[in-house]
Amino acid sequence: MNVLRRAIQASLLVGVVGTTAFAQSLGDAKKAIDAEKFQEAKTILKKLISSDAAKGENYFYLGNIYLRDDYVDSAKATYTKGVSAEAAYPLNYVGLGAVDLEAKNASGAKANFDKAISLAKRKDNSPYLYIGKAYTNADPADYTAAIASLEKAKEINEKDAEVFLALGDAYRGSKKNSEAFGAYRTAFDMDKTLLRAEIEQGILIKQSKAFQESADKFKSVLAVNANYAPAYRELAETYYLWAKAEPQQYDARIKEALGYYTKYLDLTDRSLESRMRYADFLVLSGEYKALEAEAQEMAKQDKANPRIYRYLGYSLYENGNFAGSVQALKDFMSKVDPKRVIAQDYLYLGQAQLKAGDSTGVVSLAKAVEIDSAYAEPISELAKAQFGERKYALSADLYELAVKNAASKTYLFDYFYLGMANYFDYATKTPEVQKASRQDLVKADSAFSLVSQKSPSTADAYLYRARTNRLLDDDSNPKGLMVPHFEKYIEVIAAKPDGLADARNKKNLVEAYNNLGAYYIRTDQAKAKDLFNKAIALDPANEYALSVLKTLK
Repeated sequence: MNVLRRAIQASLLVGVVGTTAFAQSLGDAKKAIDAEKFQEAKTILKKLISSDAAKGENYFYLGNIYLRDDYVDSAKATYTKGVSAEAAYPLNYVGLGAVDLEAKNASGAKANFDKAISLAKRKDNSPYLYIGKAYTNADPADYTAAIASLEKAKEINEKDAEVFLALGDAYRGSKKNSEAFGAYRTAFDMDKTLLRAEIEQGILIKQSKAFQESADKFKSVLAVNANYAPAYRELAETYYLWAKAEPQQYDARIKEALGYYTKYLDLTDRSLESRMRYADFLVLSGEYKALEAEAQEMAKQDKANPRIYRYLGYSLYENGNFAGSVQALKDFMSKVDPKRVIAQDYLYLGQAQLKAGDSTGVVSLAKAVEIDSAYAEPISELAKAQFGERKYALSADLYELAVKNAASKTYLFDYFYLGMANYFDYATKTPEVQKASRQDLVKADSAFSLVSQKSPSTADAYLYRARTNRLLDDDSNPKGLMVPHFEKYIEVIAAKPDGLADARNKKNLVEAYNNLGAYYIRTDQAKAKDLFNKAIALDPANEYALSVLKTLK
């Protein structure tokens, strides 16, 4: 789950306090959840379950913590125990429905949600409230379904501040920020102790890049409760974004951000869950030395949590330990549900494999692009590096991935170098190998063709297409495949005001005139002579043109 999703989820864990013999203790658990002291909350809830195993609501809140932290199997098992303990309590069915949404089992989710609704008392809006939260929290989220369910919860109890808080989350997720802000404000107006609503307003302000105003909002929350941990976390993330927006203040603001996050950790008892949020922040801020140290500490605390290996994989790569990164990411992927592996995981794995000398990194990078084509863009830099090292075949494979994102800023550049990589891969092979590698030339020709279509003034696209087609042609019976492309190259250079002022252009023009002259010797010697004379005009000492003209005379 990404950082934003977990930020929303924190608010989803807090709900209605039941009037039971353990109400105060359950209230303490909810306060701990709201303050993001998840280890403390789990301890309280497990004690409640141990003391009275028949109360379904304790299982529900414990299951919510597990689900929030990606322990889906543990969440499902806990909700199931809750149903067994108190079959008439509706919310554990909501929890099971949320698990179904995680498994992409929409019909199972609906059945569980319907069961929860059927068990609720007439004025109990909690099933609709938590069904709405489940849809907001699903991956992918269904904000339309979430809002529809939350509206039903509001119809049952229009004075429930939790409903408006949840509506704010759903509206924010669906990019309706004005409606979200209004819902959060209403929630806080209804319940001045609901500091989470103020936090969410500050997040919306932060998203509009009003960083000072956002920081002021979070500090106003701390003025009410100086130990409210989420405010410190949001201050940290605000100062990080502020630092990026104003590079001249980057070092100072990043230092402040890290200080706020340290305060957040201190207030949340440095539980594994809090440390993971901190690790997410370190990924965002590029603090990979700190991330590696944090991941190593988390591994000591809980070696079973697969996300720790993700953090290790990322940080080890960034810190230059490529073999270690490969192993950590493979450990992560072997332990986690395949649905939890994201494009960035494959990007890091592929990069680490290539750096470690393993060409199968291309396969991992292909998976990254398959999941999200936006990851084609950073692959362009990898391809460029391999081209610079003259690893043309590998470079061509990488450029094949890079061009899968037509929206990339480097799209045409990547296509040109895709052609170049294939051209040079062929050209550097032995004649025996070349015979079986002509497909490289076909790929190169196709790439240069696209560049010339999209950017007709790019002279080198015609030059390299001509060179490619010269190699594709039949030496013993040439069909002149290169001719139109050399002619177009000459035309484009001639149209440039300073085309002949460039020494490289002159050299390439001589190549074009000589190749065209050689082709026309067989069919039009007058034209051939004219072309060779043009070559000599640019390069009076050109031996090839001089010798051919001498022969023709």
